[in-house]
Amino acid sequence: MIFSSSTSKKVAANTVYQLVGKIVSMSITVLATIIVTRAYGREGFGEFNLMQNFPALFFIIVDFGINAIATRDISQDWEKSVKYFVNVLVLRVIMSFVLIVFCIFALQFFPYSDTLKFGIYISLLLILTQALYATTNIIFQARLRYDLSTVGYVLGSFAILIFVLIFTLLKLPVYLVNFSYVLGGLGTFLINIYFVKKVFNESGRGLIISKEFVDTGLIKYLLFQTLPLGLMFIFSQINFKADSILISIMKLPAEFNLNNTESVAIYGLAYKIFEVSLVVPTFFMNAAYPILVIHMVEGKSRLKGTFLKSMMIMAGMGIFSSIVGILLAPLAIDILGGSQFLQSVEVLRILFIGLVVFYLTQPLSWLIVTLEKQKYLPLIYLISAVFNLSANVYFIPKYSFYASSSITWISESLILIMLVFFAVKAWKEKYA
Repeated sequence: MIFSSSTSKKVAANTVYQLVGKIVSMSITVLATIIVTRAYGREGFGEFNLMQNFPALFFIIVDFGINAIATRDISQDWEKSVKYFVNVLVLRVIMSFVLIVFCIFALQFFPYSDTLKFGIYISLLLILTQALYATTNIIFQARLRYDLSTVGYVLGSFAILIFVLIFTLLKLPVYLVNFSYVLGGLGTFLINIYFVKKVFNESGRGLIISKEFVDTGLIKYLLFQTLPLGLMFIFSQINFKADSILISIMKLPAEFNLNNTESVAIYGLAYKIFEVSLVVPTFFMNAAYPILVIHMVEGKSRLKGTFLKSMMIMAGMGIFSSIVGILLAPLAIDILGGSQFLQSVEVLRILFIGLVVFYLTQPLSWLIVTLEKQKYLPLIYLISAVFNLSANVYFIPKYSFYASSSITWISESLILIMLVFFAVKAWKEKYA
């Protein structure tokens, strides 16, 4: 067997935990989307989408690939866990505030209304709450305890829904409705930090957050080790989020009879549904990555078998999800947006055409990280980001969101080709 029965059960269980949490949270997101689209219309949802997308562009910078390196090191030596957790937490809080200040300054140059800018300003706190949440997941991932992370995630999602309902019923501005996500994110972190303490106590190690635990040497080590991954994530995020920003500021074709904010709404609704389908490979690899690390130590045949099985599972799930997504696109858009968002159906179908590509790039990326050859990743994602930005800048004025939806998976296909090449190269270098 490629996976031992106990290993298979752990990977499967932790994948299911994450999926359950994401299904619940995404169901709540769906409800929140329905509430916003119905209460604030296409224009209001467009602003709502921008308030979420602008800070989301910077989430990955705060993440910077630190989880992957920290999880790898902690999985190999649990004695490092408390020290790593405290230093990653400190590092990310500092990075979050630096990025928030930078974003406030950068927004001065965007042609948005004062109300929209204010909404984005307060939404920037999502950078901090996302950083705090991601840090707690280091411990859950290393110990394969995503059941605990799921509880915090689900409860935080319910808090978001409650605030969205209250703020909408009170007919407050849409930027306060969006602020519900900040409040929910803070709640998720507080619950997760309680569970992190529980994990440490169960393993015989208490969690004490003190300046005495801050180690600048460790912080420098993490930044150096994660630099390739961090750059990869930044370029990857450009592929995922830059198109909405470009649609919001560029000249669009007149024949669609939509302004920039409405166009962002059409594209954003379809993309929000598409993103739901991407949680499966992400969660599967979150659970499988520590196993890949362990199996690499056991030998190349063990690692090869585990990786190939992961690829086959992802390919099958990707093809199935793509077909289902294309068939159900009209129903999904009708439920979430209604008649104002009919153009989102075609956008969603275009996105789903290339879904399987996203499922295949995940295992390949993490194989390269497992082989400690992550130095190749920034180049791969830089080339894709340059292509993505250039193609969007050229084609958005001609085809608007239809261009962006096609470019999204074409860019990922380019990444897949390069990942295959460098994965083979990394394997040969590791086991020469």
